[in-house]
Amino acid sequence: MAFGELYQELQKMNTIQNISKLLLFTSMIVLYNSSSFSQDTTGTNEPNTEYAENIFTGTQLINSQTTNTLLAKSRTFEIQHRFGKVGLDSGTVQQFLGLDLPSVIRLSLGWSASDRLYFKIGRTNYLKTVDLEGKYLLIRQPNDKRVPVSVAFYFNASARTEKFPNVAKGAVFENSGKPFKYKFTHRLIYNSELIVSSKLSERITFLLTSAFIYRNLVSSGQDNYTMAISAGGRYKFGLSSSMIFEYAHMINNRTKNFQNPFSIGVEFGTVGHIFQIIISSSNKILESHVYTSSAGNVGKGEFFIGFNIQRIFWKKVKQE
Repeated sequence: MAFGELYQELQKMNTIQNISKLLLFTSMIVLYNSSSFSQDTTGTNEPNTEYAENIFTGTQLINSQTTNTLLAKSRTFEIQHRFGKVGLDSGTVQQFLGLDLPSVIRLSLGWSASDRLYFKIGRTNYLKTVDLEGKYLLIRQPNDKRVPVSVAFYFNASARTEKFPNVAKGAVFENSGKPFKYKFTHRLIYNSELIVSSKLSERITFLLTSAFIYRNLVSSGQDNYTMAISAGGRYKFGLSSSMIFEYAHMINNRTKNFQNPFSIGVEFGTVGHIFQIIISSSNKILESHVYTSSAGNVGKGEFFIGFNIQRIFWKKVKQE
């Protein structure tokens, strides 16, 4: 699908128009406040601005991204693991909470270009996917709350390396009618996000994300693009312990009986380590997979147990 055709389809959708207006209005307010804030502090003798710290513990809430970036001159290694599906029946015990079932695992390495920009490269066993991501912190929330939010932009490009399934003879492309043939570009998925967070107090932080995912190859009857809105938060109940949650709503590409993903977890953070134990209705890890496939039915007790581990390394700075 050409981008011109994509734009025309977006224009026809009243829902998308309303969301676009809301995002545009919000962006204008945030950028105006940010500009005013910068003018107040640049070129003056005022002390350096103090910014809100520990808005979130890590760069990822559970599945969704946060506005956190990596510290300058730091590196990170991450392990994300989702066990098999379990439910409220005898299979939960027989499958040992899903540990006996096939799992989804992602390993990734990250490095910071500055305290506002970082990159990560990862590999997931689901569809044998390799991905590259980057995040840039556009606006940082100051302690005086003249700008009450932090804003970040996130981008991820992933490539499926698993072999495609065979297709029936005579298959054609739905939009052109030409004979179907796999291309390298069909392996690619792009995900871009605008992330807004606000630290309301030392204990409570909220997060709102708008995601736009583009897949070069989709099933018949689906759009190449998927739009999603994700919300989440953290409640800090100890010195280094927090309750975390997130919920996402897909705006389009909703098949019959589609289930939105919901996740909760407990998070523990120490110097250089972040450990999360989670329960999620989705076993996917990359958001480009989470938001383009149906999750388990929470009402029927379908869920997945998993964990996220992040280890951060700092480069020692030589003292002059």
